[in-house]
Amino acid sequence: MPLLEQSDIERISRDAQLGKLRRNKVLYNALPQRQQESILLGSGLVGVMLFQTSDRTLQLALGRADVYNVNPEVMAHRKPLGFCDLTFSSKIKSVELLLDLAAGILSGTLKLEEEDVTLTCFCHALSDSIILDVKQAVTSSTLIYHPVKNPQSSRTRNSHPHDNGPFELADVRSYADDIGAYTSTTYHERGMKAGEVIVATSTQRHHQSLRHFCRIEYDRYNNSQLAETACTNLQATLNEPYETQRQSHEDEWAEYASRTLISLPDEELESYIDFQFYKLRCLTRPDGALIDLQGVWFDPTTPWPGVWHNLNSQLTYWICVYGNRSDLMKPLIRQLQEHEHQLSKMGGETGGYNLYTVTNVDFCPPGPKPTPIAPLTDGAGIADGTAYHTQNVQDATLGNFLWLVHNLWLSASYEDDQDTLHTVVKHFLKKGIQFYWHHFIYASDGSIHLPETFSPEYKSASNCNYDLAVLKWAISTYLPLEPDTEEKLEYAEILGRLVDYPYSKETGYLIGEDVTLTDAHRHYSHLLMAYPFYLRNADQEGEKERIRKSVDHWQSFSKSPHEPHEKLVGYSFTGAASLYAAIGEGDLAHEYLRAFLDTGAGGRMHLTNTQYYEHAGVDATTVEVPLTGATAAIDMLLQSWGGKIRVFPAIPQSWKDASFFNLPAHGGYLISAVLRDGVLAFLSVKAKRTGEFTLQSKFLPEELRNTSIHLAAGKTYVWATQKFDLASFLKEEQSKIRFTKQGIIIPRKKQDIY
Repeated sequence: MPLLEQSDIERISRDAQLGKLRRNKVLYNALPQRQQESILLGSGLVGVMLFQTSDRTLQLALGRADVYNVNPEVMAHRKPLGFCDLTFSSKIKSVELLLDLAAGILSGTLKLEEEDVTLTCFCHALSDSIILDVKQAVTSSTLIYHPVKNPQSSRTRNSHPHDNGPFELADVRSYADDIGAYTSTTYHERGMKAGEVIVATSTQRHHQSLRHFCRIEYDRYNNSQLAETACTNLQATLNEPYETQRQSHEDEWAEYASRTLISLPDEELESYIDFQFYKLRCLTRPDGALIDLQGVWFDPTTPWPGVWHNLNSQLTYWICVYGNRSDLMKPLIRQLQEHEHQLSKMGGETGGYNLYTVTNVDFCPPGPKPTPIAPLTDGAGIADGTAYHTQNVQDATLGNFLWLVHNLWLSASYEDDQDTLHTVVKHFLKKGIQFYWHHFIYASDGSIHLPETFSPEYKSASNCNYDLAVLKWAISTYLPLEPDTEEKLEYAEILGRLVDYPYSKETGYLIGEDVTLTDAHRHYSHLLMAYPFYLRNADQEGEKERIRKSVDHWQSFSKSPHEPHEKLVGYSFTGAASLYAAIGEGDLAHEYLRAFLDTGAGGRMHLTNTQYYEHAGVDATTVEVPLTGATAAIDMLLQSWGGKIRVFPAIPQSWKDASFFNLPAHGGYLISAVLRDGVLAFLSVKAKRTGEFTLQSKFLPEELRNTSIHLAAGKTYVWATQKFDLASFLKEEQSKIRFTKQGIIIPRKKQDIY
């Protein structure tokens, strides 16, 4: 066949992706009965959790991701916003609702006692308006907002060792005008005003539809104009035609959903990936909010009402880069730049930047804090145990900041954003290295060691592998960005003198010097040198076996992936999958992702909406763990490190058919590949800049393996077998029906396809 131009490839793959996603609708034959299992909608700033609370009422629990504490003397915390009740005049008998993953819209039928009602609901992807269209002839419906007077979540009222109080009840005031009803909630923290939220609602009749509108306006700094803003924005929402608002919302979602196409023989895993991309766009957008553990969906009972940085914030953002959505990294970069003074404050007298384990979205730490406790003073020590057992122990988790900077580097290097690499990333790398510099211990043999620090949620040790990995990665990444200067030579010397990673022939990489992993531990912080940094990798002699031994030992406390230890939950599965994928063990990577889905992340994931939870499933839903399932699956399909682009590096031996379109690779490339009947049938590489790349894959013909290919900016390298017809292949993809169990995607008969 004649090879297609890249524009044709992009158009066909975009159409195929949208066609597939139009059939990838989540079908609800019953309404969730509690908030933790609710239907999720979001705009990137505002979120809704929809569930049933009575035989006539649907509750829309409201969230806005940037409503945080202001007073730095209290623990970092989100504030619950209350909820809206959508109440019908007759009882709900049954439902059939569809959540469209390509449009961000929930729609379908509510069968009431008196009539069938058609419901459409969405959070506008750009304006943040919550819009409900209810087509009804006999019954009526109302949308009523219910505020909360106690704006503190459970953790902020009882969280040793933080000084939390006193907290005052919020001031709540309701009023109305000709266009809507308004409820103002003014927060207080230790006697000072701490922001105001106004929730505005309105209902309009349009023929046989009642249209309900809700807006959440927020002013963190007590601007007296918020009431005027709420009225103006509500009026603007009401003035814009409903059809126009829906179309602009769908257009935004269509562009987002069409960026990639992934097709796997494991259809449940494929649908799971699609659902994570849906949730990601609900959680943020380029001008949206930083994603904390709750995102736009806030559960007031959560013990984690802030941003955690000893793993959580780092893992959350990987899917943005690996899934060709790096623009969603902008809120993280923006917040880091705007609040550098907080990073400097946490760095203490070192002059460098540090990041405590818990902050708010402005990187303000929780309450008054001493200078970080490492290096330790004479006679001092960090007690072993989790961070909750020892005051200030999390302050000795020193690697958080540089690990978060790794996310920025990923985004800039995958996009080949040289400006960001040489300004923002380089600056933050230098500041993070400077913080560590003041903790160095110089041995008599000339080697450089690290003091006792805390390996996240496990134990303390000297020369923690967590710290060594992030520091060595940071210096290795900084050196190519620095011109030939005395400073560069100094940094290179430090890298050469840093002690090697503590390792045991029996168990693999240790927690730190003389500290072995002896109990089940869900974190893999001691293995960061293998993933995501690839400082230790399968290309190095003997290293694949060393990494394999380390990961095997980490997982050895479970009977099997499908019979996990109670402490090995959530990202213990997805982390193992990515680590095994990093050394090319595709069968093991897939086995752990299958166990992740089959066990519900070790019994910790609501399969109706894939929210991760703790505490016996009654509270504490979080967003980061499910996103890592999609990241790990992409690691099986494409990796780029060590100067090579690896195509299908870790797929199971049984997978004979798999494909992906427009996944990014390091250096500014977009990769597409199709495997058919166990043979590579199609491969394309689009270059964002002029440069050279090397492909690596056991599926490549011999003449292409490890061959350097030069490609000009904007050009596409395409290779295909003679019999492969890309257009026909993508047309087939468009007709496939994806399904999973437990309510994620319900299989339907052919005549029931929507």
